[in-house]
Amino acid sequence: MVHSIRKRASPSGPPLAVVWRRIEVLRPDPANPRSHSAKQIRQLVRSIGAFGFNVPILVDRTLRIVAGHGRLLAARELGWREVPTILLDHLSETQARAFMIADNRVAETAAWNNTVLGEQLKEISFAAPDFAIETTGFELSEIEVLTAGGSLGTRKRSRRPTPRPAPPTVASAGEWWLLGRHRVGCGNLADTVDAMLAGEEDAVVVVAANPAAVDMIIRRWQASTGGNARHMASGRRFPQGCEQSGPGTIDGSDAG
Repeated sequence: MVHSIRKRASPSGPPLAVVWRRIEVLRPDPANPRSHSAKQIRQLVRSIGAFGFNVPILVDRTLRIVAGHGRLLAARELGWREVPTILLDHLSETQARAFMIADNRVAETAAWNNTVLGEQLKEISFAAPDFAIETTGFELSEIEVLTAGGSLGTRKRSRRPTPRPAPPTVASAGEWWLLGRHRVGCGNLADTVDAMLAGEEDAVVVVAANPAAVDMIIRRWQASTGGNARHMASGRRFPQGCEQSGPGTIDGSDAG
């Protein structure tokens, strides 16, 4: 039995030629959705300076840049007057826009194999000790982590101590405390302030932001006057000094 096998024609696009063009004739695209930090430009400068301009800038038929805005900025930093380009005149306006996005987005979906990457960086360091390894685009601190068997993106444990939870307050929202002829409370108590002020003309009424603020005000008042603050409704005494008492607690002197 004889089988007839037809060989498929290999798909091929239009021929692409690298053409060196002067920087000033290239048109950066103001609608480019990618931004380039100063750090990235420095990395590109180091890379191009070490390896050459090996990735041409892609332009459309109007010489507007489709891909390579960062490399153009780096070439300017290096003082280059011409850069290699490839004309994508086979793409429509819409296709060029879509390719600009895809060229950046598709590369983001790749992941590093940290083990292999660390081995490669080690081999480069051993083979050429004087080679500027940071031209790979990694910082020296990252290279140290990778060559030691670590992984990129691993969060370091914070050395900051875990904050302690705030101690319970004596005062509660919505209640008043008597400080001699003065009053202090917190919460939505505005409707009772006028009545309290009318009772004693020389009284001071304080509406604090939260129970902790009430506690602080009372403790300072007690420390400076030697007086005892009492709960307006129940008459219970606010604890002095290091005495501990939570909301709703009535100490022995006021119980019964």
